[in-house]
Amino acid sequence: MVDEYGTYIHKKSNRFIFVDKTEKLLKKGFSADKVSQILIYTGAAVTADAIELAVKKGIDIVYLDRMGKPFARTYSCGQENSATVQRYQARAYDDGKGIFLMSSMIGAKIRNQAYFLKSLAKNRDNERLAGQAERIMSQAEKIKKRAEEWGYIEEARDSLFGIEGEASRIYFQALSNVLPEAVYSGTRTKRPPGDLFNAMLSYGYGILYTEVEKACILSGLNPYMGFLHTDLPGKPSLVLDLIEEFRQPVVDRSVLSLISKNLVTKNDLKPVEGGFYLNRAGRHKTLEAVSERLAKVINYRDFRHSFSSLVLLQARAVSKFLTGERNGYAPFVYWR
Repeated sequence: MVDEYGTYIHKKSNRFIFVDKTEKLLKKGFSADKVSQILIYTGAAVTADAIELAVKKGIDIVYLDRMGKPFARTYSCGQENSATVQRYQARAYDDGKGIFLMSSMIGAKIRNQAYFLKSLAKNRDNERLAGQAERIMSQAEKIKKRAEEWGYIEEARDSLFGIEGEASRIYFQALSNVLPEAVYSGTRTKRPPGDLFNAMLSYGYGILYTEVEKACILSGLNPYMGFLHTDLPGKPSLVLDLIEEFRQPVVDRSVLSLISKNLVTKNDLKPVEGGFYLNRAGRHKTLEAVSERLAKVINYRDFRHSFSSLVLLQARAVSKFLTGERNGYAPFVYWR
């Protein structure tokens, strides 16, 4: 991550070298063989020779604003031709596969929320949390019951947003049982976040977004051609669809753990009009925690995978389902 104003990265042999605006060497640098992603914040820079080294090594470069929102990224011009996949992706909007994917992804998100609350309830012997988890799980059951009624994608979208909204309302309200009032207001707030927990969630989701977008592109999918989220210029609808499966297992659990261990405080916030964003220290702590979570290896479907590789596997599963290489699509559900 390069987020200090005036800092830039250049290439020296097989290494990325960091220097400040006075050409002072900041770090010894990193071997390109040990780097998987470079995050560049506004005010920092990267040279063309460093970009060339990155694309040769398959390292993507993501450019973010000071709030952590990605606005561009660099990939090799030699990306695999994905025209066939994207033709099938376009057809899925009307042939029923789009409805199946969007209901699967939202159903997984809701179940992941419920399983997290169940885990917290068990660890804290909290019956109220357990009850809220059951209420959320009942929302996922509604999707199963209604899925066959949906004849076209707009009808399914309206219904799914209603179900997902109710589940999220219960979920974020339930988290106020385990988070101090000083760091969480009890509701999800975004633009800007209203407290430390919400500021960390928003920043963490931005990190996860870059992972999901990369997975979509590597799988030959068009990130802007989604199903649940509507088409708008510049809106990566498919990324926003697929990210739903991973918000809670990757980001929510990382953030709640940091706060519970008192590793972040209100001193990691920067006040803005109407709310807060993370300051540099807060961003570093959140990035480190979410990155460690993405690298964490778990047992899933009888194999061991990192969360990062699971994101890519899910994107490839979407691609194979759309092209007919697979008959179905199983969303990622984390029940621990």
